[in-house]
Amino acid sequence: MDISITENSSKVEEQKENNSKKESSEEKKDYVDIYMEEGKSVKVNVEVANTEIERRNGLSNRQYLGDYDGMWFVFKEDVKNPFWMPNMKFPLDIIFVDSKGYIVDIIKQAQPCVSIENCPNLFPDSEYRYVLEVNGNFCSLNKIEEGSSIVQHI
Repeated sequence: MDISITENSSKVEEQKENNSKKESSEEKKDYVDIYMEEGKSVKVNVEVANTEIERRNGLSNRQYLGDYDGMWFVFKEDVKNPFWMPNMKFPLDIIFVDSKGYIVDIIKQAQPCVSIENCPNLFPDSEYRYVLEVNGNFCSLNKIEEGSSIVQHI
């Protein structure tokens, strides 16, 4: 007596394809590593803003940002443009990073604007190529300072 079990091959292939898509989406999380002097590092999951519209919108109108989440702003060349906090719901630390990956300035605890009309420009001290926005007080809690380096995994 021969007994064999056959599976519906299209169902099996569909299951494999779904698992593969799930694995690749899990693997493709963008993040940056921030390295401090003591050899310690902090991983921050990031949403990348590399178009003019994405950079302009930033984290505006968000209700919440995870403790180790942020937005990574990418510019095509070095700039010294100001940032501002319109339509923000919570304070941010704004970390300015040069083209070599070093933190050149940090604006800590930048406060949300009450109105767009009275929203101040926040100027960095140096030119930058990238900006990382994280929750206010993040840099103090994690001992992140100017001169630390950031490696992006985008």
